[in-house]
Amino acid sequence: MNNIVFTEALKKEQARYNELITRKNHESDYYNGIFTKYSDPVLTAAHTPLFWRYDMDPETNPFFMERLGINAVLNSGALYMNGKYYLVARVEGNDRKSFFAVAESDSPVDGFRFHDYPVRLPDTCPEETNVYDMRLTQHEDGWIYGVFCSESKDTASNDLSAANAQAGIVRTKDLETWEPA
Repeated sequence: MNNIVFTEALKKEQARYNELITRKNHESDYYNGIFTKYSDPVLTAAHTPLFWRYDMDPETNPFFMERLGINAVLNSGALYMNGKYYLVARVEGNDRKSFFAVAESDSPVDGFRFHDYPVRLPDTCPEETNVYDMRLTQHEDGWIYGVFCSESKDTASNDLSAANAQAGIVRTKDLETWEPA
C-alpha cells in the first residue's frame, strides 16, 4: 500500500519537475528601453534536484515526504564559460542556512539544471555559521574566484540574531573542486 503512495507521489513530483526545467522562458511585455524582462525566474527552489529534497527510498520514506526543505534559491553569481552559462546560487534551507550550488544551461534565460552535488566549500573560517551571495570572476591566471559573504555569530552581543559578516574567497578551475584563495 505505502509503495503505491510513494510511487504515485514520486511520479507526480517528477512530472512537475520535468515540466519546470524544460519550460521555455518568454520575454514579458515589460521593456524600459534598457533591458528585457522574462516571464519566469531562471532558478527557484523547485529547480533543486528531487533527490536533494526527498529520500527516494520507499522503505524509509513511504509517504514521499520532503526531508530537506528548500526555502529559496537566489542571488546567483553568473559566468559564461566554454559555451555554457553557469550560476552559483545561494540555496537557502527552511532553517535559513545557506549553501552554494552550481546550475548550468546552454541558454542564459532557461533550461538551468543543478549539478548533482552542492559546492563543497572549504572551511575558510571555523566560526562561520552561514554563507551567501557568491560573485564570480574568471581571471587570466586560469582560476575562477568566488567572493561571498561569510557570516558568524557576534559574540560581543547578547542578541542571538546578531552576526558579523566578512568576505570569504575561494577559487576553482572547474566549478567542481574549490579551495581557499
